[in-house]
Amino acid sequence: MANTSNIGLIAVAVSGAVEEFAKVSPLVRKQLDKLAKEGADYAQSIAPVGTKRHTLKSGYVDEPGDYRDSIYGTTVFVGGRWRGRVGARDYKAHWIEYGTVHMPKRAVMRRTAEHLGGSD
Repeated sequence: MANTSNIGLIAVAVSGAVEEFAKVSPLVRKQLDKLAKEGADYAQSIAPVGTKRHTLKSGYVDEPGDYRDSIYGTTVFVGGRWRGRVGARDYKAHWIEYGTVHMPKRAVMRRTAEHLGGSD
């Protein structure tokens, strides 16, 4: 006759192992990568695009669409699990997200997170 307490411990151990595997699973990473790319596509679709190029005092030429084109979707391994990440590498990303005295916030990344059902 089996000891039911041992069966319970085995079930908990298996459940824990499955949960841990799910955090690092290649299938989970693949799905998160797909969602991150979907998020990047969505963010690019709602990103504001200027109408004319301009040269900054530093000599850098700011082209229309630089912010939109800098948006990316990727997966990263953080805290023992895969996470999808959507971000922007353009220097204006913070200003576009949160606004400035001269420009209203556009909240592109927040709206993207809401679209995907994730968090900021």
